[in-house]
Amino acid sequence: MVNVPEEILKKLSAYYNLSKHGKVSEVVPPWIRNINNMSKTDLEYETRDAIRTCRDLRRKITELEYEGERLIPIKSKREKFTEELQREWTYMSYYLYTLFLHSGIDVSEEDFDEYLREETGSRGFITNLAAKR
Repeated sequence: MVNVPEEILKKLSAYYNLSKHGKVSEVVPPWIRNINNMSKTDLEYETRDAIRTCRDLRRKITELEYEGERLIPIKSKREKFTEELQREWTYMSYYLYTLFLHSGIDVSEEDFDEYLREETGSRGFITNLAAKR
């Protein structure tokens, strides 16, 4: 297992804070710092859960794209919900990327984007991590 660089942890923290609190913060939560201390078993469970969560988020986003008006008739609420899902998606996909790095998989954000696209069954590149630098 490999230690994740500080810059990656800070970027994950920014996505986390944006997703959970609606604003970017410089504060890195202790659990993010503890990623480098995860055991192999914990890492496997977290990776599996993160992939499952990403698949679920992708399904929700797709459902909202195709049936959003029927599901949430009020446009402003639908747009707000879509934005929240996108922020959570960005955070979860970057969390998964961080877990991959910690496991020792040396992958670029672009290659990881391709992997996640295949894993979640999406037809397009959905993380766009390279574009968010």
